[in-house]
Order: sequence, then structure tokens, then C-alpha cells
Amino acid sequence: MKLFKKTLAAIATVSALTAAGTANAYLTDWYLDADGAGGNAAVLVSEYIDLNGNSYIQNTFSDATNFTFNEVGTFLSLLADSSTIIAPLSSSFVGQGVGDTSSGFSFTNGTLVVNSGATTIASFNLLSGSGALDGSAVPNGLVTLVFEATSLASGYFFRDAGLTDDLADELSSGALVFGFTTTNASLLESWSGSVEAGLVSLWNANFDDITEISSNGVTELVISNNGQFRLQVPEPASLALVGLGLLGVGALRRRKENQ
Repeated sequence: MKLFKKTLAAIATVSALTAAGTANAYLTDWYLDADGAGGNAAVLVSEYIDLNGNSYIQNTFSDATNFTFNEVGTFLSLLADSSTIIAPLSSSFVGQGVGDTSSGFSFTNGTLVVNSGATTIASFNLLSGSGALDGSAVPNGLVTLVFEATSLASGYFFRDAGLTDDLADELSSGALVFGFTTTNASLLESWSGSVEAGLVSLWNANFDDITEISSNGVTELVISNNGQFRLQVPEPASLALVGLGLLGVGALRRRKENQ
């Protein structure tokens, strides 16, 4: 029992560090070569990559206030720090979650995929995400999502101007690379018709088949998103605490097996 309590304490410490990192410890002054070995030079990213696009959401109510939802989104990134032009990046998001019209909503799972042309250069798994509602089932205002990188392609994300310190190498060596996305969400009311290429097909590839996107403001929503995407690599101390937490769990399991 004491070992179990110590394990929980260690993991709680990791969670606290991660939460603090969400707000403060993202990478600054890193470099993005958005087209890899293409003709465009890498650009300095002081803080973030801009993110703009639409998402489609379907809500399913279990009673008057509680609901589950499925969501897909497609986005385009053309600027870093709202000022520096980059080679275009496209990204797609697929997620699911739960909501309560009196308190807000949260995601239970999700993925974010970033592409340069036809090449996937990064993929992320959602760790947490939440936002506020406008009093109904419509997201309104700030939505924050925290991801862990599952893959980074070599030759795109760097710590240094010389492009020698590739974040893909850090991920492959076991470092945890996180992505933070914050968007300002607003409803596009009574939407029915054409949307950016890929949104309908993204929905159909992950959920039920539809022929066109529509918005009734309750169970079917088209949401405009304008926001930023940031990166973070946790410091070695927080990685050590993660290891301690996992070690404690492993020891606890072995102890039970030997009893």
C-alpha cells in the first residue's frame, strides 16, 4: 500500500509539471523547415504556428443537458507568429468527447496529423482537451488541447538555426515532445453546402457517411477555429519523474505476482 501511495504521488507530481508546462514551458526560438528539403528556407518560430480552419461536430444527447460528440477538423497554416510566411502546412483533427450544457465539454480521445503537401510530417495523440459552451451545446471562445507526439519526420522541426538539432531525433531517443493547440471557436450558423476539401471525407473515414456538411446549432455544428500551435520538450527532471512513476507501477505488479 505504501508503494502504491508513493507511485501515485510521483505520477501526481508529473501531472503537475505537465500542467505547468502547458502554460509556460513551450519552445521558443525554434526553426521550422515547412517543406523539408524543398526550395524554401527554414524560418524562426518565436512562439507559435498559426492555425485556421473549420471543424464539424455532431452531438448526441442522452438527456436535456448531457451529450457525447464526434468532431473532425481541417486546418491550414501559412504564418509563424502571425507575421512570418511559411510554406503551407495542412492538418487534420479527429476527436470524441463528452459535454454538459451547464459546465462545458472535454475530449476523451483525439489525433492531430500535420502534412507538408502529401507528406505527413507529424502526428500527435490527444492527452487532454476542454472548452466552454455558450449555454447550449456550442463551443464558444477558448479551446485548449494538449497532445503527445507519436511521430515526427526528420528534416522539419529544429532547435537551432544550423538545423543540426532535429526534434525528430529527440523523439526517437525517447524524449517526450508535446504539442499544444489553442483555438478561438465560434459557430458558423445555418451552414449548408461546400466546405474546404477533405472535411466531409475525413468525417466519412472516421464516422458515419454524410453527403454534405450542415449546421443546426444543436446537434450538427460547423465551427470556425483561429488559433496557435506550440511545441514543448519536457526537461530531463520531469522525464525522470515519469520513469519513477512507471517503475513504481512495475514494482507493484511484480509484488502482486509474487504473493
